[in-house]
Amino acid sequence: MKFIIFISSRNNKKLQGLIKHLITVRYIHYYFIQLLSNLLLKYFMKKELELYELVLLFKFTTTEQETISKTEFYRNFLVDRGSQVLVKNQGKVSLAYPIKGFDIATSVQIIFLGNGDLLKQMNVEIKRDATILRAITTKLVNQTAPEMFTVG
Repeated sequence: MKFIIFISSRNNKKLQGLIKHLITVRYIHYYFIQLLSNLLLKYFMKKELELYELVLLFKFTTTEQETISKTEFYRNFLVDRGSQVLVKNQGKVSLAYPIKGFDIATSVQIIFLGNGDLLKQMNVEIKRDATILRAITTKLVNQTAPEMFTVG
């Protein structure tokens, strides 16, 4: 009995080794191995997801409708990849120093759950967008997901 398991986690070598060992043991039932591998994957994937804050500074020359559509694009981009997203438009802000010739920008704060792969994909999309002056991503280490995503 052979089957292939695709694993994406930080500890994938250990996890793959454990699952391969379980497969080689003849007396373990196939469905038990599937159940165990799913549980292990969920455990390791939970450790991978972290809470991030992304602040986007849009050019002041963009209209409010363009800003809303871009914000919706990034929110849908994250949601389509399985993330939970919280978006807050901070409005017009005065910059401490000029960025690409602009002294005023529109600030949008996005808080989301993700991992390194999602962050890389997001940064590629942001770099392609000409309306964004600056994007600042930080990992929120002292916050937990339930605190951020509960409506209170």
